[in-house]
Amino acid sequence: MEALIGQTTAYKIFCREAEAGRLAHAYMLCFEDADFLRDALKIFALRFFGTDAGERLGGQILREAYPDCRIYPEQGKKFNAEAAVALIEDCAMRPSAGDKKLYVISSFEDCSAVVQNKLLKVVEEPPEGVSFLVGATTLLPVLPTILSRVRLLEVPPFTSEQIYSALERMLPGGQFNRLAAESSGGVLGVAAALARGQFGEVHSAAKEILSATDAGKAGVVAAGYADSKLKKQIVAEVQRMCLEGARAAACGRRDAAASAWSLPALIKGAEIYGGALRDLKFNAYFSALLYSAMLGMIEENNKWQRLSE
Repeated sequence: MEALIGQTTAYKIFCREAEAGRLAHAYMLCFEDADFLRDALKIFALRFFGTDAGERLGGQILREAYPDCRIYPEQGKKFNAEAAVALIEDCAMRPSAGDKKLYVISSFEDCSAVVQNKLLKVVEEPPEGVSFLVGATTLLPVLPTILSRVRLLEVPPFTSEQIYSALERMLPGGQFNRLAAESSGGVLGVAAALARGQFGEVHSAAKEILSATDAGKAGVVAAGYADSKLKKQIVAEVQRMCLEGARAAACGRRDAAASAWSLPALIKGAEIYGGALRDLKFNAYFSALLYSAMLGMIEENNKWQRLSE
């Protein structure tokens, strides 16, 4: 994760401001990887204190054992109103080991409006020597009043090559590393789960989706995945399979999973499912989103079949 984060514009901006002594009192890191958000925040915390993982202080921060770097919530819990009150009370106390304190709050998107409002004043005007580093996988649940009081740093999805390199470091020679990287939507946590065993399930779902070449079957298939916990992974894998099928067709080869589709339909499908990936975070009705994407690809395929007759 450190290698990935180190390449981002957000981290480079943070480092420049730290080196210049111009760090803001509060930062919001938007990073959609729920599995690695806490780790990413710790990497920023290391830079805040001018240390690294190999130093004693850095090791304490990574183990969440440094008293002047408080990381919330407790593992396995949410940051609730009680925790917010405790944080505010702790802010009034002087640093234990140095001259500054950093409060790190991960998964801020899970905080209720009540909790966010409790933190508003202390985030806006923290006591001397106190700073905040807040992380969220999405900004949609974050109150505008909070956003207006923080310096926003956004980490976009990584490229498939960056994800693949990270997987090779985590799981050297993993059977599904390349495919997982291409189907992850640029999110390392998703890629790691795929590479460790989810890929078979996701690929099977994507194959079923591509097997639906008429509206009736598409409706049944889309409804069947309404409650899937692997929505993003499935959509990303369908997009990858469309691209792979298009490459094969352009080279005169036959791709079994995409054999029912024309080359223009596969190209259009890759575009449609790429758009669906972006829309996922704004659309709560996955079956409707998936059905719409499937219909778009079916219509494109039918159009080219008519033209070829």
